[in-house]
Amino acid sequence: MAENTQVATQQKKVSVVAQVKGILEQENVRKRFQDVLGKKASQFTASLVNVVNATPALKQCDPNSIMAAAFVAASLDLPIDSNLGFAALVPYDKSMKDANGNWRKVKMAQFQIMYKGFVQLAIRSGEYSKMNCSEVYEDELSSYNPITGECEFVEDFSNCQQRMNGEYDKIIGYYAWFRLRSGFQKELYMSKKEIENHAKKYSQAYRYDLQKNKQGSKWTTDFDTMAKKTVIKLLLSKWGILSVEMQQAIQDDQKTYDEDGSESYSDNQPDIDDEPDPFADAITESDADVEEIDITQ
Repeated sequence: MAENTQVATQQKKVSVVAQVKGILEQENVRKRFQDVLGKKASQFTASLVNVVNATPALKQCDPNSIMAAAFVAASLDLPIDSNLGFAALVPYDKSMKDANGNWRKVKMAQFQIMYKGFVQLAIRSGEYSKMNCSEVYEDELSSYNPITGECEFVEDFSNCQQRMNGEYDKIIGYYAWFRLRSGFQKELYMSKKEIENHAKKYSQAYRYDLQKNKQGSKWTTDFDTMAKKTVIKLLLSKWGILSVEMQQAIQDDQKTYDEDGSESYSDNQPDIDDEPDPFADAITESDADVEEIDITQ
């Protein structure tokens, strides 16, 4: 028992950054990244080390979960620098039972795709001729029919000043739209209230933030980005042509892996037909199991 404790203590002394570097130096690991990224493998693995080194919360995460999350991003060929807005490695606390059956908190990393990542994958498929998603200001929307899903915007945007003036309190909704090369087009508009209700329903962390006046959820710290991700992902998953990459992205968004390779989601199940939230975050307090840490700050 004393020997096991000593080994565990020695392992803790090795920084997570050093452990990640050590894993990346393994021949089988290098080959896996080269197989999916080719010549870009070295650049991606270097960026992985930089991201971990620059993110204090990731330095506390299980290295295996970091590698698993990074490999998902690599398989989709998406950069993991969260500032670029394509994908990110998000740390959170997970409750797990140890060998003695006692619950403990373990920091894990999960892969999270952002709205620019979904747009990028759609473009790569070659099926889309045009696509966009945006916030909608009060002076830009003429009418919206929630039954048919049809929107009408003002004809002359030169008279719309709220966007130009940066009046963010005038944002009333979020809109996504695409046109396929076949000519089929589809749009999705969700009012800000609908987005808020969606977040409250599916995000444990957002509910907790509202109840406790906290700032722990991505929905709280970056509502605009999460809202745009919501409309673009729901639109594509329901009406778009899903490439193999897109299907993988929808399935793997916010998935984590433990040391045995078992996969799970930090909060809710992925959304397929029933619209379970793919972006839900959760934090660990007395009445929560998972803690999302905002890595954009």
